[in-house]
Amino acid sequence: MEKHNGIISFWKFIFCLVIIIFHAGEYFIGKQEILFRYGSIAVEFFFIVSGFLMCKKACSTKTSSNTSIGQETFQFVISKFAKLFPYILIAFIVDCLLRCLADISSIKYYINGLFDLFMLKMAGFKTTGFIGHTWYISAMLISMALIYPQIKKFDKNYFYLIAPLSIILIGGWFNQSYGNLREPTIWTGFAYKGLIRAYIEVMIGSLLYPLAVKLKRVNFTNTAKLLSTFFEWGGYIFVILVSHFIKDTSLDYILVVVLALSILISFSEQTLELKIMSNKFVFFLEKLSLTMYLIHIPFRSYFKIINSPITYRQELIFLLTISLILGTIMIYFVEYLKKKEYFIPQIKKLIIK
Repeated sequence: MEKHNGIISFWKFIFCLVIIIFHAGEYFIGKQEILFRYGSIAVEFFFIVSGFLMCKKACSTKTSSNTSIGQETFQFVISKFAKLFPYILIAFIVDCLLRCLADISSIKYYINGLFDLFMLKMAGFKTTGFIGHTWYISAMLISMALIYPQIKKFDKNYFYLIAPLSIILIGGWFNQSYGNLREPTIWTGFAYKGLIRAYIEVMIGSLLYPLAVKLKRVNFTNTAKLLSTFFEWGGYIFVILVSHFIKDTSLDYILVVVLALSILISFSEQTLELKIMSNKFVFFLEKLSLTMYLIHIPFRSYFKIINSPITYRQELIFLLTISLILGTIMIYFVEYLKKKEYFIPQIKKLIIK
């Protein structure tokens, strides 16, 4: 399969916009009509895609005789975190600066925020809510650390038995206990609701990988590719429309299935728009989806802290604009620093002669 899938890149950006629009109106729910009031369901797209890509990496990497499964898992998770950390750190600094402007000066508040910075929130640590929306990344990394070694250790037993049973049994308990996938920071007694949500969906994404490999080998006709494209886009659009028009969170589990099927079709690369979508601009939008997601919440939090009289429409336009501008700057700034290799060599000089 291609290193980058332009279709997935495009929908990452679209679902990121849905989440930002949802966050912009979250504090206005009940006061006025907002867009995508149930837009948090878009997070499911990212969990499933992350599970797929994790499984692809696990299946394509051969464990050497000198490396244990534990070491390989550790290296995989740390490499994921290292790629994300520069962007997380920038968002953290922006959040700190904005909170300082809002006159929050508690030292304890800032120290506890370090759990958010190092993505430990979903492990159960109580945090102060700095860049709190990174619960998604925390839950994703912890879930990967649990699932990646299962794929490496159990191979086909994982795909045919362990993963399907885990999804059914944990998902069934989750459905009976809570009825929906929302409110990730509810404590279940042994883990945050968001972590269990991530575990199930990352596992679903991992099961899609072998199916996508098989589908890619099938020689579809143009008519079949047209139908695949129709069902693929139909699934994505259906989920987005439901997040705006349907006020029933019990549909969350159905929406996960719909998303999984659309994602499977996208990764099968058997649709008509693949070549059109696979270009540098769309790949840039994929990067932008991460930085926009990370940078928009500090500003929304700032408005809440100072009790700003800003209207919903003003906040929506402001958050979309500022996240687009700062998100773009973040991408080029981090890429520049990586090319110059400023940080690592300087840190080594301070420690090692």
